Amino acid sequence: MQDSIQIRPAQPDDAEIAALLLFSAYTHTQVTYPLEEDQESGFIEHLEHFFRQDNNRFSYQNIRLAEKSDQVVGLVLSFGGRDEERLNAVAGNWLVHESEDDEWYVDALAVLKDWGRQGIGTRLLQAAEQQARHHHYAKIALHVAQENQQALDMYEHLHYVVTRQTTLYQRPYVRMVKTVAS
Repeated sequence: MQDSIQIRPAQPDDAEIAALLLFSAYTHTQVTYPLEEDQESGFIEHLEHFFRQDNNRFSYQNIRLAEKSDQVVGLVLSFGGRDEERLNAVAGNWLVHESEDDEWYVDALAVLKDWGRQGIGTRLLQAAEQQARHHHYAKIALHVAQENQQALDMYEHLHYVVTRQTTLYQRPYVRMVKTVAS
């Protein structure tokens, strides 16, 4: 089944679905496309705006999309830790510094509600790990909400190791790191 999943770089034209998936990742809610209720339209519009722009944390340049049956069903947003300060500066001073300079950082991973548990998240993470190796980072890191047991299980299965507990944006998270071979 994984063979039918295609991973590709995002393009500015993907803004609508990508913003929805980013919203899903950042609010810890599963969503369908199109969104049934658009109560957070301001936040989603903000994400769409930054997604279309170059050189910021939420830019299409930092995103890989998963497609299945020619439909975008998931995304991973990741970047080099050395670049985080520069990427955050464009988007605003409300962003917290989350990565370390010597790691590739997975900022967001999301799959549409109807497409979960089909290996899409794993494939997206593998794409981020490939980027880490390509950019000569020896490790990859992420934060996952402490209550998100399904995600914690997936990351542990993929050999990510908990390094500490932390608080980001007033929520408890677990920081996980994996060494990636060159």
